Amino acid sequence: MNVSRKRSWAWSARYWRIVPASSKVVLFAAIFLLFAAVGLVNSFFGDTWLHLRWAMLAAVVTGIFSMSWAYAAMRRIIWLMFVLAALQFVVFSLMSTLMNRYSRPITPDHITFAATQARLRIEGVVLIISIVASYVLILVFISKEGRRVFGPVTEVELAREVHQQLVPEIAQTIGPFEIYGISLPSGQVGGDLVDIVEADGSWMAFVADVSGHGVPAGMIMALVKSALYMGAQEAHSLPALLTHLNRVLKRILPPNAFVTFACVLGTSDSQMQFSLAGHYPILHYRRSAGVVDELTVSNPPLAVFADTDFSTSSLMCEQGDVLAIVTDGLIEAANSRGDELGLSPLETILLQSGERPLPEVARALRAAALRQGAQADDQTVLLVRRTSAKLEPRANSLPAHLPSL
Repeated sequence: MNVSRKRSWAWSARYWRIVPASSKVVLFAAIFLLFAAVGLVNSFFGDTWLHLRWAMLAAVVTGIFSMSWAYAAMRRIIWLMFVLAALQFVVFSLMSTLMNRYSRPITPDHITFAATQARLRIEGVVLIISIVASYVLILVFISKEGRRVFGPVTEVELAREVHQQLVPEIAQTIGPFEIYGISLPSGQVGGDLVDIVEADGSWMAFVADVSGHGVPAGMIMALVKSALYMGAQEAHSLPALLTHLNRVLKRILPPNAFVTFACVLGTSDSQMQFSLAGHYPILHYRRSAGVVDELTVSNPPLAVFADTDFSTSSLMCEQGDVLAIVTDGLIEAANSRGDELGLSPLETILLQSGERPLPEVARALRAAALRQGAQADDQTVLLVRRTSAKLEPRANSLPAHLPSL
């Protein structure tokens, strides 16, 4: 048996182990009734016309063996199949012997038109009831399993729609800065967050990466976004905002959960502030020098320690410069040997494509990760470019009390 067939059998066996007992009872009852009807019909094709009670007994035994075969097949118990084959041969041989020994032979006098019609009427009613009941039970089983299996699938689909609302693609211009961000989850729901908070001429673009994957990480991500928006109305500096976030998340997140965080804070000039909390460095493409710098600040991830003082740093973002924040889904993309992509290839791409539109730069960064290996984690890219335009900041519906950091 090849590897794929073995995996298929193993998966099937695991599935039937988790099927609820009530669903199994319904399914096995349907199998019993269906094959009992088959056993009853099979008695019509024998060389002898069986007495009714023996025909019914043969139908019951056939139904019992059919359930046993179904159980062995569902659970992929090979040895049980061999046992059932031998046992079925022995049982039916024994029944045939007992029937010949203890039954009166059926003579032509017994097979009159009236007797045959009465016999067929009884067996026909039994057949109809058995087949209809089996059909109904199969429908009940499909309905129960459909709700059990596809109910969570529907919930995940709804969660995916909510995730798309919480983490939409960002393409925005604020003053002389062009900002683009996109997050692509590894499944239906992701734990990465990319967003912008702006007010009163200042703005903060940030990326958060929740530990874990799937729906649990997505739920935590929603909490992070809510806590950050609330903190942006209360904190008066970037360190204070990070301290607030850390305190709130430490209180509400599970003990094994944490969040890495990276942000840049700007106004309308080239002087910017940034901070990291357990996140990979910010990549700074400096157009005038033709280099990419790695900007870092040493802080622990959020929700790891209850009381933490967070550090920040500053940078000069000149015309044509690009800042790139990416999550570990790109940096740690690995090939079949386990070799990770790392930061260097992403820095090379920034050098080569730093002049291109930001969506194209983001696609180039992700393409490098996909060439390294299949996506196994959420992949998020945030790009900030200082353009030559001198546009006035515009207000939006985000919090009106962004801290003047």
